[in-house]
Amino acid sequence: MSDPASVSPPPTTDQAGKFEDFVDIFFSPAKVFARRATASPALPFVIVTVLLIVLFWVNRNVMSSIMDAEISKQMEAAMKKNPSMTADQLAAGKAIGQKVAAFGAIVFVPIGLLLIALLTWIVGRVLGGKPSYGTALLITSFAWIPRVVENVLVSLQGLVLDTSRMTSHFQLQLGPARFLDPATASLLQLNLLGRVDLITLWVTVLFAIGLVYAGKVPRSKMVLAGVVMWVVGSLPAIYQGLKG
Repeated sequence: MSDPASVSPPPTTDQAGKFEDFVDIFFSPAKVFARRATASPALPFVIVTVLLIVLFWVNRNVMSSIMDAEISKQMEAAMKKNPSMTADQLAAGKAIGQKVAAFGAIVFVPIGLLLIALLTWIVGRVLGGKPSYGTALLITSFAWIPRVVENVLVSLQGLVLDTSRMTSHFQLQLGPARFLDPATASLLQLNLLGRVDLITLWVTVLFAIGLVYAGKVPRSKMVLAGVVMWVVGSLPAIYQGLKG
């Protein structure tokens, strides 16, 4: 009979509850991704989607004048490119833009998460990982939790700042784009500097950690994973900025 003292104890497992993940993701994201690597992405996906949609509606009064200013600027740019555009067409385009701004989150948040998860899956595979699409969606959902924080900060800024005088959502960011004058800065400048705000960088770090600890990308490629996710995520902003 073997000596009980010489028998190795069974490996311990992290028994943290699922809702604890949403606390631990702020302090120990690697542990969250490691213990949920094979878990269903449904809960984090639904929670993050619902929170972002609710906060979008909470912030609609804070953002309304900013959205109107940005839509008007887009319409002015459209008229310069197409001088034949009539006032009625301009008004119709603005009305559509306002409806998209008012209700877009309901559609764009879940679809956006699903598409970014596809991108995460591709990046993970290219970098030598073995994430399933479900794992990629789980990584994406947890990595977007800072976007929830961002929207809470927008609510708080709306209480202390006069957002009716703002003309760009970049003026609410926590980054260098906040300090540019939207009237004089180019759209490319705003978009690129908008990608180096604290929230976006935080999201990028979580993607890199998630791809390593849940997506099984080699740990030596963690920095590369973050850089690739940031660069690919910047492509739409670059395209929009170049297009003007």
